[in-house]
Order: sequence, then C-alpha cells, then structure tokens
Amino acid sequence: MSNKKKAMMNRDMEKQAAELLGKHVSKEKGRILLVVTLIACALPMILGARLWGTIPATVHTGLIGTDGSDDSIPRVMVAFGLPALMCLLDLIAHFMLAWNQKQKTVPPGPSRLVGRWGFPIISVLFCSGMILEAVGETLSLPFMTPCIVGLALLLLGSHVWDCKKDAKIALRFSYTESSEAVWKSTNRFAGWLWMIGGLVIIAGAMLTSSSTWITAILVVICLVAPLPYAKQQASHLS
Repeated sequence: MSNKKKAMMNRDMEKQAAELLGKHVSKEKGRILLVVTLIACALPMILGARLWGTIPATVHTGLIGTDGSDDSIPRVMVAFGLPALMCLLDLIAHFMLAWNQKQKTVPPGPSRLVGRWGFPIISVLFCSGMILEAVGETLSLPFMTPCIVGLALLLLGSHVWDCKKDAKIALRFSYTESSEAVWKSTNRFAGWLWMIGGLVIIAGAMLTSSSTWITAILVVICLVAPLPYAKQQASHLS
C-alpha cells in the first residue's frame, strides 16, 4: 500500500474518530456553546462580589511556594481572578477544538479531556469553593445541589439542541415523532430552555448560597415545558 493511500486512510479514520468523540459541532452551535460556557465560567464572580466584604485581603491557600513561603493570593484574585482565568482557558479550549474541527483532525488528549464543559464545571465548583473557603464556609449540600442541577441542565441542553432521532438521550414524545420539523423545533426549544435555565439556577446559588423553592420550580418548568411545546408545534403543523 502506497504512503499516499495510507495517509488518506489515516485521515478518514481521524475524521470518524472526531465524530465519535462528539467534539465536532456546527458553527452555530459552537458559537452558542462558547457564549454559554463563558457565562458559566464567570458566574462565581457573583458569589465573589456578594461576599467581597468578608473575604480577607490576603487569602491563605495552604500551598507552599518555591521559596518555602506560604503561597497566598490577594482577595481580588479569589473573587474575580480565578473565574476570569477559567473564562480565558475556556476560550482557548473552544478555539483549539474549532481549529481541529477545521483541520478535520482528532483533538489532542488534553482538549478531548476538557472538551467544551471542563472549565465551566471547574469554575462553578472549584472557584466558588475557593471563595466560600476564604470566608470560613464550605461547599455545603444546599449550595452544591443547585450548582450540579444547573450544570446537568447545561449539558443536557447542549446535547438535545441538535440531537438526531437515533440519539440515546432525546425528547421522544408521540408529538416529536410525528414529523422532522416538530422533532427539530422541540429539541432546539428544550436545548435553549435548559441551557438558560441552568445558568439561572447556578446564578441563583451564587446569590443565595443555598437551594430555594424557586430553584425547584425552575427545574420543573424546564423539564415539563417541552411537552406542551411539542404538542402545540404538532397541532400547528397538522
């Protein structure tokens, strides 16, 4: 087999692997996910601004620097700097994935591991945890629950936004199965609703440091709303 033919086969295998890994998305979805993930990365800044007055001017990390001294960081870094760093890293991760997609190559290991959601998850859980620890609090269950639920809605929303009918996770109602137009419309509606709802729920946790009845209502609305929407779309097209 010639080297040229081998190279073509390897390139085809790389394309198939890239699709299998789910890292390649449309340009429209790529832009949407970039905006959504950047907002998610920045949400701990709400917590930092709310607790600004109680965060010490110098936060002790417990780490030891290269010179043997305590590697402490200023308050502004904890409240705003770390989430801003997550935003920057998220931007770089999206750029790298878009570049690999343009080149039709499999993203490198670190890019596959982090993906488009690694830094938002780190920011929401780790950066907010750093802020709470700085004021003598911990990542309590009432705070963690809405954060995790919000992140789950973000991930589900990004998945169903353009999922195909053979996807393992999809909105399979009798109405959505009736036509391709209803299927696409309902899944896109659910994708938008769940991503926006996820951001609102996480922002609520940053504002209150707890779960509230509003959080529960938002979750129910997000999960139930696609059904009447699909019914309305099916009746409209019939």
